[in-house]
Amino acid sequence: MTDLTNWNLRINEFATAVGLTPEQINEALKGIVGEPSDEGLLLLSNKDAAPDNDIKDALMDLKIPSAKLNLNLKILRGPVVEVPKDVKNNSTGQGSDFLPKIPDSKSFLEMLRTGGVLKVDVIEVLSAIKAAFGKKVGLYKIAENILDLMEKHSLELEQPCGDAFYKTQKLLTRNKYGDVLTILNLDGKYVSEGRKKEFFARLDSRLWNALRDFNQQLTSWNQSWMAGASSPHFVMLAMSAQQTGTPLPAGMMAPPDTSMLHTQAESFVNEINRIFAGPGIPIARALAYEATNIVEIIEDPTLPAQVGATNKDEMLKKIGILVGSDIVRAEQAVSKYALAIMSLDKVSPDMELIYLMQMFQLGSGIPWDKLGIAGTGATL
Repeated sequence: MTDLTNWNLRINEFATAVGLTPEQINEALKGIVGEPSDEGLLLLSNKDAAPDNDIKDALMDLKIPSAKLNLNLKILRGPVVEVPKDVKNNSTGQGSDFLPKIPDSKSFLEMLRTGGVLKVDVIEVLSAIKAAFGKKVGLYKIAENILDLMEKHSLELEQPCGDAFYKTQKLLTRNKYGDVLTILNLDGKYVSEGRKKEFFARLDSRLWNALRDFNQQLTSWNQSWMAGASSPHFVMLAMSAQQTGTPLPAGMMAPPDTSMLHTQAESFVNEINRIFAGPGIPIARALAYEATNIVEIIEDPTLPAQVGATNKDEMLKKIGILVGSDIVRAEQAVSKYALAIMSLDKVSPDMELIYLMQMFQLGSGIPWDKLGIAGTGATL
């Protein structure tokens, strides 16, 4: 049986103050917070959830004099539990973003050209994601397709090939990795088909499984919390309480323990490190460089016409891309999600719930199924 002690105390005090019975107040408030409950008290305490005008409209038929109602409304409200602006915004995916930032293509290429330290760091993780994503959607197989289509179309039109043709051609030359590998005292010959094959094998066997395992753990944690919280409003209040250091309101379920998420994140980091065994770092950088350049070519607004397509989606089908035109956004989301996992242990305790909820929202928005990663998706 639900414990209504807290509810009865507040409602009885308000009813006495305005000269009515608790039963009359309970009935009038059903349209605002439903049946009496501790959750209802939390909703009454929050002006965003239950504005003054809504409460006054609900009590209108009781004909409480306006001055008396205004004076005693604070009793009905009880302790004020405000949700910080950032938390409220982030509950809908807006406002401050506490997850790691992903560099744009120009910044990423500059990082590749200047990062000469051979250690697994942000640039390596981003490179691995770009390489894995590029292979997953067929990026590394389409350069020659683009060239063939552009050449064929230009011959049909009896016109010279455009700039994109020669830029793509340059990607296929022996020294296409020079900008990246020079800093490591290597040349393009180092990136052999054998080394690429070995690196892709480690990516396929470790990266996607590690992402799936963490996302499943995060989804289970979220579902466990939602099952006890009963309302998104509880989630916002819990994040607010953690951020401000205040105790949770009476009757509110605390979020589940996060130690398993930290353990899973540690496993993810270990898998990332194993991916770079041997010459993994320079191979990853070279493949990421190639993928970034190919994506830049695909994003050229003049390319569809140069391959004889009427629009970008038709062009992607013709050249053999396995996903839709949101390829860049999806790759960035996967990269951000991976970095967020690796940064989890650096998050301060007062921000952990907000961080994890943003991670859950990010993971829920990634088109895992389109990438062929079974069992990784989540729903809000």
